[in-house]
Amino acid sequence: MSINRGRLAFFGMALLVLSSAPSAGAETFRRHQDYVLGTSFDLTVVAKSESQADAAERAILTEIARLEAILSTYSPESEISRLNTAGHIEASPELLEVLTECETYRDRTSNAFSCRIGELLDAWHTAEASGVKPDSAKMRLLAGEIRRADLAIDQTSSTVSISDPIQLNVNALAKGFILDAAIAEARSTSPEVTGILLNIGGDIASWGSKEGNSAWKIAIGSPSLELNLSDGAVATSGDGPRSLKIGDETFSHIISPGDGWPVDGVQVATVFAPTAFQADALATLLSVLPLNDGLKWIEDLHATEARITASDGRSYATSGWSKFEKQNSSKKDQAPSGIALEASFVIPEQKVPDYERPYVSAWISDTERNLVRILLLAGDEPRWMEENYYWYRRFGRKAGSLVDAKSGPTRRPGEYELNWDGRDHDGNVVPAGEYVFHIEASREHGSHQHDSISFKIGDQGQVSETLKPGEELGRVTLSIDQE
Repeated sequence: MSINRGRLAFFGMALLVLSSAPSAGAETFRRHQDYVLGTSFDLTVVAKSESQADAAERAILTEIARLEAILSTYSPESEISRLNTAGHIEASPELLEVLTECETYRDRTSNAFSCRIGELLDAWHTAEASGVKPDSAKMRLLAGEIRRADLAIDQTSSTVSISDPIQLNVNALAKGFILDAAIAEARSTSPEVTGILLNIGGDIASWGSKEGNSAWKIAIGSPSLELNLSDGAVATSGDGPRSLKIGDETFSHIISPGDGWPVDGVQVATVFAPTAFQADALATLLSVLPLNDGLKWIEDLHATEARITASDGRSYATSGWSKFEKQNSSKKDQAPSGIALEASFVIPEQKVPDYERPYVSAWISDTERNLVRILLLAGDEPRWMEENYYWYRRFGRKAGSLVDAKSGPTRRPGEYELNWDGRDHDGNVVPAGEYVFHIEASREHGSHQHDSISFKIGDQGQVSETLKPGEELGRVTLSIDQE
């Protein structure tokens, strides 16, 4: 099935899909796979039977595989890779559509967004492998040559031609394009299905509703920031686990098309948009544009909102962002808790065959084992919950899955940070007393690790404690600052 996504254009027009309320007897079916588009695949389907859910899953996976064969720059046999090699190709309707949108974005953002930057990305990956930082002047010259080079798209003959040094890379929006197409294919194949939530590596698209006709709950970074999502999509881009490391320096994996240098003004950009195609592209654009310019871009678009965390840690949002956040209106006007807890942990490199990234959970409890606040759930299926058995036995079975999906940059071994503001899941400031920070990790074909640190709320000052590294978690550090 081919989708005409010209109507889903990033600029101006927006497509709003009418939600279908779940019919009586509908159930929720969850599916998980690894290594779909090179990352994790989590699917939730609301349907009357498992056979309907299975049919939807098959349709989604088939469509993903079909479009990956067109748009993947990781496969030398893909259509876009053949174009990069030959410089000229008779293109499929999907490739024509994606490249046309790419060039539209490039023109309207004055080259802040571009799919021409494959040569720039290759230069930085080579630098990371060699440990030698690129020359900034040479990268700027290369970026200028790419900007001025010819790229011709002929809709009549369905041909695309590129000239040196253009190497096309559509990763900034391809995943979103694929999510939209996959959900559309599932709806066509399984019309009885009444709700779909598809999460591929933190890019999330939804249609319809959960059981009970309620909104999907989406966690940004950690469940401490939750969104209520109905029809639409969420994408997140930013620094973190995909960062480039060259010597002692760390750089963003997002490269500015303007000067060929990694961006540095934005930590994380999260976008809600009517389509995943839009959300994916915009999240990358917001990482490149100056903060105020990026927010203005979003404000000028229909049915689109964004939240940006700047490099200094401060957050900014568009005027309509708050309507997506989980509201606790009765607690909204309370004074700040005066508590700032920061936790950092390391996922170590594991040089073993068949390596799988660990499932990680982190939470706060009181000394009576009552759950206070979840800080991180790196997965939300029963299968995953049971593998982190300390969480599951003591909390998970009672708490259930508090979020339906998690949006964030793709995780890999490296250092991560979590934050807690001294409030429980209902937004209440917790009373003085003793609490426990828990972190747990388990890995397929690996081992299990659970660590905890007790701390007290009510004592002013700063406290810091570090745990020794284990097999699945490296150094774990907890820092608390109380006014």
